[in-house]
Amino acid sequence: MRNSVYLLITVVGLYLVLGFGVQLIYGPSYQFLSGEDCWRPDGQGGWVEHGQPSDPMPAEPSREVPLPVQYVPIFVPGLVLVAFLFTPLSKKLQPPKQPADLAEAEGDVNQGAEPPPEKT
Repeated sequence: MRNSVYLLITVVGLYLVLGFGVQLIYGPSYQFLSGEDCWRPDGQGGWVEHGQPSDPMPAEPSREVPLPVQYVPIFVPGLVLVAFLFTPLSKKLQPPKQPADLAEAEGDVNQGAEPPPEKT
């Protein structure tokens, strides 16, 4: 359970860090956590009003954000999640076996075997 929580925190953290990183590089041209009412780039250095933004139009010209860069904050955490759920790394998410569990497993295996002969 604890490992699953760590994986969830890692995936959310990766999303936020990568999203804010792309926001830092492209400025207001990258719409990260901006909501529905915002200014969007028009592809020619200007801005288009989308909805009813409360903020004034950005003073800097807009930049075109490449499509693959727009999806980096989604795909990288998704790949980490897929790696830990559908590959041998998924064993890292399973809780470690306790000594009592190992003894029970050995008892189940030896249960059908004949006991060793007694020496007299």
